[in-house]
Amino acid sequence: MQNTKGLPLDIRLSAYLDGEVSDAERKELEQLIARDDEARRLLEMLQAGNTFGNKAFEEFLHDPVPLSLVRRIKQGPGVNPKTERVVAATPRQAKQRLWPRALAASLVLLLVGGSTGFIIGKTSQDNVPQLEVAAARTWLDDIADYHRVYARQTAEHLVEVPASAGNRIEGWLASNVGVSFALPDLSSKGLTFQGARLLVAAGKPVAQLMYKDQDGDVFAICFLKSTPGTSDGKLTESMRDDIAMISWQKGAASYVVVGPSSDPSLEQLAEAISTEI
Repeated sequence: MQNTKGLPLDIRLSAYLDGEVSDAERKELEQLIARDDEARRLLEMLQAGNTFGNKAFEEFLHDPVPLSLVRRIKQGPGVNPKTERVVAATPRQAKQRLWPRALAASLVLLLVGGSTGFIIGKTSQDNVPQLEVAAARTWLDDIADYHRVYARQTAEHLVEVPASAGNRIEGWLASNVGVSFALPDLSSKGLTFQGARLLVAAGKPVAQLMYKDQDGDVFAICFLKSTPGTSDGKLTESMRDDIAMISWQKGAASYVVVGPSSDPSLEQLAEAISTEI
């Protein structure tokens, strides 16, 4: 327990919220809060600041890590990217010490006093947002959700139409999605075609071609009809937790290759697929 007597009230109340004061000082502060409107208002602001800070920190922990960084970590000395698939995060300590919390509380008070809403919502004279609060959900988010579910299925449930259906898969998917394609042969890349599914993402039908490598990892090629873009052929990397995605635009269709984030050759695989499909 720490003795905070003589310190500013906001620091004392921060310690009180953290349970880092003695019983005698806790009773003293509770009596002060009960009779003093200003102390009570300050405590409520600190509680709101703690809630806001905790929520922001949790959201930060779930932000996607750059795909290149994950690959460098997983391919470091002595690490096999096929066996080491999860980047472990250090558990967050449940209780922080007094001074860091007090500093955070002071910053929260400054934000509240300085019109936080104006800072977050402010745009420049050129109408460029200063802070993007939340990114819009895209069809890639839907695909990632599908992949996370289907990649865990056994062979008999992995696909809707098995690979044995052959060329019928191309006609079936092309007629439903509105995109003509050639079924890529990825055997030279160590991938075996498993079959296909018809999905819905962003309210549109999506074709999904499923492959497996020798380790049992599932890779998918997904595409849907879209408005022709200005960045045809440009590969874009993104990641959803442990799922890596390489997407591109080609004519009136959008494509994405999905696989484990630890696979170092996913971009080369996507380059090969973009020329074959």
